Amino acid sequence: MNAVLYGVQFSDTLGPEEVSRVSTALLTEPLGNLHPEQEYQALVEALRSNEELDTVVRTKHSESEVRQFLNNIVAELDDRRPWPTPALIELPVSEWGRFSGTDPIARIDMAWPAIQGPVRRMLKKPVGEERYWLILRLRSGTEIALVWPGWPGASATALLSTDRATPIPEIVEEVVNSTALDAKSIAIIGR
Repeated sequence: MNAVLYGVQFSDTLGPEEVSRVSTALLTEPLGNLHPEQEYQALVEALRSNEELDTVVRTKHSESEVRQFLNNIVAELDDRRPWPTPALIELPVSEWGRFSGTDPIARIDMAWPAIQGPVRRMLKKPVGEERYWLILRLRSGTEIALVWPGWPGASATALLSTDRATPIPEIVEEVVNSTALDAKSIAIIGR
């Protein structure tokens, strides 16, 4: 709820355009590693709480306006069911062990700080690991990992996948289509 309010804190009105924009974002770009259903449930629970909702962000809107806005988002999310599967679903970084023996399928010529913007997710360093990881499930169901540094002494990020059935160019194409990564920065390595 606070993330939603943060995104509208400077909005002049909380009308239908904002409701549509926020609802679309919740469905297509879920917050952190939440799924749309978790976002939806969090909003429903906040509205049921009968507590003051805008205690952290402090928008310029009244409590009744904030409640109505969040109720309108919940209603719009209900109207949009069934929801599309998000292009990227972040998986727990604790899953990194499943990828640890996997060879990279592609090299992304970007370091971890630079890659986070286009992927819209943060790489994390698991306890006991020296590299930064981001583990994702693509809309197709293929699971991938971005690992930095991908190679000793190189500032590139490795793209790994546990999917052996899907051709590598298809996996890379889905990664490009699901992020703001430039295809020119990705070199397929193969298996």
